[in-house]
Amino acid sequence: MANTRLSDLLQILVYLKIHEGEKLPSSRIAASLKTNPSLVRQMIGQLSRAGLLQTQRGSTQIHFTRPLTEITALDVYRASEPAHDLLVVDQNTAQSCSVGVAFPNVLAGHFQEIQASVEAQLAQLTVAQLVEETAADIAAHLAEEAQ
Repeated sequence: MANTRLSDLLQILVYLKIHEGEKLPSSRIAASLKTNPSLVRQMIGQLSRAGLLQTQRGSTQIHFTRPLTEITALDVYRASEPAHDLLVVDQNTAQSCSVGVAFPNVLAGHFQEIQASVEAQLAQLTVAQLVEETAADIAAHLAEEAQ
């Protein structure tokens, strides 16, 4: 089953920037994610604990702690507090089978390389870039609708 937490956390950050200066109760952000406000508050708490956002209890004002050009998707991935790497090898294999013994070790090396590669790519992707691309996509959709 896919984990969408990273996607949701990134969408929250992009939403906050695109709607900067507006009142943004968790219910409004939740509508964008098609989820509930309580879950949005939990995710904003994760981003705050990671030092990416500054919030004030009882206020709808949320501030970024540093420029969006300095916040990477890797920062957000780490804020998601992943319990495991993206790909996990099944270690519960038959120890009486030569493939069951050898294959998890073989696959683990490949999965570690993939994890390192993904993290390196996430480190190159900034929230500022995602905001720019999202704003451009919104503008394109609005232009299409206007025709």
